[in-house]
Amino acid sequence: MFEKNFIPAGHGLTDAADTDHASEVERIDERRGSQRHRAVMRAARLSSCVHRVETMGLVRNISESGMLVESPVSFANGEKVAISLMDGDRIEGEIVWQRDNSFGIRFGRWISVDSALARTQSGKGSKPRAPRLTLQLPVLVRTGSLLADGQICDISQRGAKIRFNQYLPIDCRVQISHGNLRPITGSVKWQVGNLIGLEFYRTLGVDELAGWTQNKMA
Repeated sequence: MFEKNFIPAGHGLTDAADTDHASEVERIDERRGSQRHRAVMRAARLSSCVHRVETMGLVRNISESGMLVESPVSFANGEKVAISLMDGDRIEGEIVWQRDNSFGIRFGRWISVDSALARTQSGKGSKPRAPRLTLQLPVLVRTGSLLADGQICDISQRGAKIRFNQYLPIDCRVQISHGNLRPITGSVKWQVGNLIGLEFYRTLGVDELAGWTQNKMA
């Protein structure tokens, strides 16, 4: 009879303490989670209003609070930068350390790593556009036997928008070149007036793409 009504000592009094402890463990796990870095190999556009720099970098790892980036263009500690992993997105941060061509960026606010690295956008069949660099750089445009002057308006790893004062048929093969940079070949995908969209036959490496930026700054 006594066993049926027996209540263990402290029962009902420790529930609140157990709940507080569980909540604290959750908060610790969340803080630890924010520091977990995910290894990636992702191109990103880097820009700074301070030094009027816009270039490409290679993101090596990323967490909710920051990222490690490699770039041939240097930035100063404390410099505010904006990072774009895809065309149209923007993450703001600050350079907190640098070593050779690598530097660490601390974000101004926590981010969702999964969202930042998402390879698809909303909508069926839609594809994210690679980050683009804005340029105003003279180029030689070669197509067939025609060789004429043009200008790059923007460029990404996969394509470019050029200004060219002649009509070019869709899917026409075009090569653009500038100085001692490696020429790039692609095909015409659209033309509106003197603006032409090119899709490259190969994906440009980050260093190669950054080279076009360095020529812009020269």
